[in-house]
Amino acid sequence: MQALVLAAGWATRLGSITGGGPKHLLPIGSRTVIDFVVDRLGAIPEVERVTVITHDVFFPRFMEWAAHRGSGAPVTVMSDGTNSLDTRLGAVGDMAYFIRESGIDDDLLAIAGDNLFDFDLAPLARAAHQNLVVGLYDVGSLELATRYGVVEVDDEDVVTSFVEKPERPRSTLASAAIYGIPRARLGAVQAFMDAGGDPDKSGELIAWLHTHERVLGQVFAGRWIDIGSPDEYARAQAEFGG
Repeated sequence: MQALVLAAGWATRLGSITGGGPKHLLPIGSRTVIDFVVDRLGAIPEVERVTVITHDVFFPRFMEWAAHRGSGAPVTVMSDGTNSLDTRLGAVGDMAYFIRESGIDDDLLAIAGDNLFDFDLAPLARAAHQNLVVGLYDVGSLELATRYGVVEVDDEDVVTSFVEKPERPRSTLASAAIYGIPRARLGAVQAFMDAGGDPDKSGELIAWLHTHERVLGQVFAGRWIDIGSPDEYARAQAEFGG
């Protein structure tokens, strides 16, 4: 299995906090956001390689970060060749770019690099050998669920619905932007885009996939923060920076 960390965003919602750099390299205690992500991926026995995909502007910063990581899972940094918001490929576009350009012939675990969490990814990795899988987190309240892409699953954990930031959510399960794709189904990402899917909206990938394929939902327990705003970054520092 290979792992892909999606880190080509521009962090516009974080304002001046990033200092013009990638939010994935913001400090959390003595480490960075992406260190937590890569360390979790490196703890999965099946993962043989971790690739971080970014754009041309942040590529040198990620290369410097990777060179000074020290111990832990080996990391390769890839640029998607873009250099502005106007030319960005989007999260799904970057997944398709990696699948195409790397020539991967293996199962894939893709994850947004601004996720901060403390749960074990191994169950999702195991399930992804045979099934398309999306990582889910129970936010615990319908009010909170309105902030996220909300997923419903049946008694066999098969995804039956996805709605982005619903006004009246019917579930408290939020998409955690973690995707497991078996080798035989890697073409599903490009198929989504060929069907007119928005490559910049990863939630739409789930919405499209579950109507064309059998997609499992892997519910995680523990702590999870999607660092997309100053408040969420402050919370991440408080909960994970000790």
